[in-house]
Amino acid sequence: MRILISHTNYPAQFRRLVPEWVAQGHEIVFLTKNKEWHALPPNGFKLINYEPSRLGGGPTIHPYIRRLETAILEGQAAFRAAIQLKEKGWEPDCIVNHVGFGNGLYLDQAFPKVRRIAFFEWYYKSSDADVDFLHGGELEADQKLRLHTWNAQTLLEFATCDLAVTPTNWQLYQFPEKIRDRFHVIHEGVDTTSLGALKESNTSRPLSLPDDPDIEVLTYVSRCFEEYRGFPQAIEAIALLQKRRPRLHVLLVGTDGAAYGSSRSDGRGWSDWARNEMQLDPARTHWLGSLQEHEYHQVLACSTVHFYLTVPFVLSWSLLEAMAAGCAIVASDTPPVHEALVHDESALLVDFFDPEAQAVAVESLLDDSLLRTKLSNAAKAASKHYSIESGLKAWDKLLCEQTSTQVAISLA
Repeated sequence: MRILISHTNYPAQFRRLVPEWVAQGHEIVFLTKNKEWHALPPNGFKLINYEPSRLGGGPTIHPYIRRLETAILEGQAAFRAAIQLKEKGWEPDCIVNHVGFGNGLYLDQAFPKVRRIAFFEWYYKSSDADVDFLHGGELEADQKLRLHTWNAQTLLEFATCDLAVTPTNWQLYQFPEKIRDRFHVIHEGVDTTSLGALKESNTSRPLSLPDDPDIEVLTYVSRCFEEYRGFPQAIEAIALLQKRRPRLHVLLVGTDGAAYGSSRSDGRGWSDWARNEMQLDPARTHWLGSLQEHEYHQVLACSTVHFYLTVPFVLSWSLLEAMAAGCAIVASDTPPVHEALVHDESALLVDFFDPEAQAVAVESLLDDSLLRTKLSNAAKAASKHYSIESGLKAWDKLLCEQTSTQVAISLA
């Protein structure tokens, strides 16, 4: 089967799926704008880049629709790249595209007879979700209207796709009730097999750690240090822990930026704030930046306790990967986490806004090896639900259903 995949970033959610589909003999073209730092060169498939003609969201555009204009420019660029493919004689049997940035807006216009599977991540809401959670209460009318309008590009794609996919039930329930039955819940999956072997392997420790088997290692992973992943609260908890536990070392994976939400109003990065305003021990606080996979695996392999916080938003791969690696986890007591972990059964869940409670939970795991073992084993077992094998099986079923439907239509 010829499959056209599109995401504004390569490889993103298709990191595991693409190699599997190539191995099955599918012909893949991946249409993208950016390469992620960990992206490997394409092997057995074609990678095609597009570039929007200009930036969107200028000051003369109504603030509610600045995102929509940027999405339209993205979609226009992806459409033009798709047309070039078509003019060279290549046409897919199936289109699979991520929804949210606009890259899939016009792919059905380039290939109007091709069935399309759209991968939806988020539907914006003004209550019981990310924005009002961080805001601390009900939003002002202007904020509500803006969030509501941000769904325009998502709904445009929903209206034209043949199949809709979202990774978790929590994400499904952000969408209006009247359209939920159109969705398939399929997580793309993490490599539970390789991750599950890390702690029993001879994986070396990060070089920044001292050669001392008696130290305690707390790990925190986020693509960006930001409010959506509880970085300010986590650092406050870490500062408390370092005062109480002189053998505790902290590995921080990620960089400054705003993958989600907004940056600091003063323009500073959160790591700059942490280094200069929080009483962290520089000898025991290790800033590792963005890591390649083998370096990231070193972090998970040596973790005594893994620390994960998130607002009610998309669940991070890093949590599922820490689960699969058999880490003992302290995580935020927020809805997306509830789908993966159960308090006192597979993790300790704590108030997102309470660094003291977070520090106490981490200490309880550091002090109790039996509890760590109990929780880590249960988290590892729970991660099987998110295995790449499960994700691939569900995606393959969608592709087969689509092929069967196309055959039925042609016979009719």
